[in-house]
Amino acid sequence: MKNKSIIVGLVGVLLICLITTGCLFRKPLDKDEFKSHFEDLKYSVIEGDNARYEAEAYYIARKEDVAFEVEYYNFKNETEAKKAYQDYKSNITDFITAKAENNETTGSTFSKIVTESENEYIVVSRVKNTIIFILGTPENSEDIDTILKDIKY
Repeated sequence: MKNKSIIVGLVGVLLICLITTGCLFRKPLDKDEFKSHFEDLKYSVIEGDNARYEAEAYYIARKEDVAFEVEYYNFKNETEAKKAYQDYKSNITDFITAKAENNETTGSTFSKIVTESENEYIVVSRVKNTIIFILGTPENSEDIDTILKDIKY
């Protein structure tokens, strides 16, 4: 009986930790939150031409002294975002050499693929109906990972 109580308590603590750290449920940024976040970091945020995908919103965040840009897509629904994510994923695997390492994580409301090769560090992260895309180099990987962690993507 005592062991059962301990196990139930540990499971409860684990669930609370997962929920409070955002590991279990991820909330997508809306376009205003994306824009505000990156403008606060002194990025220039412009509205892009979303001809590649039929996104409801497409923004690009750039900073003069940063060697990569952050692309944000907001789709009308999760199905459209999943299609775009799969398209990005297949384009990445076609583009990168065989020496690249892919690491993909998926959940019920999110998907993320990180691809690293000798010259590229690429991240495509989908949360519900949004996608963040970043193309950088391995030298930028820590900065890219920090940005994604800050916005919980």
